[in-house]
Amino acid sequence: MEPLTAITMIAAKYGISGLIGALTGNQELGSLSAELVGALSASEDRLAEKLTGIESRLDEVLEQRYAAAIGAGQRTLLDAGATVDPRVRADELVRARDLFRDASASARSPLQIAVAERYLVLCAIALGRTETGLIAWRLLGRSALEALLATMPLVGPGVYERARERLAKSGRAGFRSRREERVDELADELLDAASEVSDLALGLLAEARDLGGALGAGRVPEPALDFLEPEEADSGDRLVTTGRLEIRPPGPGPTRFGPLSVSWDAVPSARPGVQDVTVTVHTEPALSVPLHLTLLAPGTPDPVHPAGWGTPDSHTLGAGAPGIRLTRSVATGGRPAACTLSVNGLLLFRST
Repeated sequence: MEPLTAITMIAAKYGISGLIGALTGNQELGSLSAELVGALSASEDRLAEKLTGIESRLDEVLEQRYAAAIGAGQRTLLDAGATVDPRVRADELVRARDLFRDASASARSPLQIAVAERYLVLCAIALGRTETGLIAWRLLGRSALEALLATMPLVGPGVYERARERLAKSGRAGFRSRREERVDELADELLDAASEVSDLALGLLAEARDLGGALGAGRVPEPALDFLEPEEADSGDRLVTTGRLEIRPPGPGPTRFGPLSVSWDAVPSARPGVQDVTVTVHTEPALSVPLHLTLLAPGTPDPVHPAGWGTPDSHTLGAGAPGIRLTRSVATGGRPAACTLSVNGLLLFRST
């Protein structure tokens, strides 16, 4: 089983009530609890191994305190799930919760925070602590999205600049004829690591949708996601564009992607043959990094570089800001549904 699928698998197979029962130790769902514990046990070792490998390749320091707390917390959580005595089980869950809190406090990257908060959500549900579970759930979504936004630029030409920086720091650049070959080798390693981070972040966001339902926050419909592969140069293997994620709404109403909520509206303009398209972006909780937003008219090329954000239709949602509204006029003949909201040139929200 791939990491970060156990929760989604149980929720899809048995529903949210089954997931809650498995986490809270409902005696009537003993076999289901065992299935969830077994699925977690089968995947968590691979998750820890993959996280360590990813962070080392991206020069993200995996603190010994973090790794130790995560490992001990995982084992304690699994032991609690296999314990029949309710009092012992509760004690084990409290101990696991404390370990994961320590891991979150010592985390050095958004991905590390997201993983720790994911476990805190599980502990809160198992202990019946809905309010603390919602706090961890919000931090899980925010951190997973920030990990995705921070890493996706490396799935593109930016990976070569990062490779050159790493090669220069290593002091092993060597002869010029060998240098670019070594840059390509390092870039391939970084690209693989960045792709794994993106996959893990998306997996965490998918689990967050199910966990939100278990906490009473409502199960958010999953938008349609399509990864747009980066393009390569005609005369070589190097990437010339950045991979992007296309996000389409699952139905009427706002499109929710982690802590981001995107709503569309169109009304006739005072000018003939023109309509005003408005997109409202809301974040809950607010992000700790800024978002660069561009509202694109139908047929407008998607910006793939920060230089494309400096247009009259571009705005920045500052770190800590709860939301923003963008409006632009388009010809009535063009469907407002064809407009696109670009987030950092990486996430492309379509209105259909």
